[in-house]
Amino acid sequence: MNTEITDNNAIKPAGWIFFDAECRLCVAGRRRWGRIFEHRGFVWLPLQTPGTAERLGVTPERLRAEMWFLPTGAAPLNGVDAWIGLMRHVGWLRPLAVVLDLPGLKRLALSTYRWLARNRHCLAGRCRVAARPPRPPHRHAAFLEFP
Repeated sequence: MNTEITDNNAIKPAGWIFFDAECRLCVAGRRRWGRIFEHRGFVWLPLQTPGTAERLGVTPERLRAEMWFLPTGAAPLNGVDAWIGLMRHVGWLRPLAVVLDLPGLKRLALSTYRWLARNRHCLAGRCRVAARPPRPPHRHAAFLEFP
């Protein structure tokens, strides 16, 4: 009698989308766009999942810099390329993927995305601007005081 349990009906993911789970902006984006990609077989995972940098073949610093997309059987994509790759799997987003991949627009999209990625924690309300230290009194402050 064979007691081995196998699931031959298991569905392999179409790929994995790695997002920063410590970023409120990223979590909100995942909530907003999550189902669109989940319905197409993609699985969302935090960048903070142990072993992610090794799985993608990048350093931990590079991993945390941007979001990543790992399509099944293909090389990982990050940043704007990840979004373009994902959009190609959604019929109504495919035209946007084509436009974003145009050389001039892609350069603009890359710089915009990288700025957003660098500042994502401040944009999400977690960043605090340090208070300025008090200015030293003006050297002629004695002349400005009134009796």
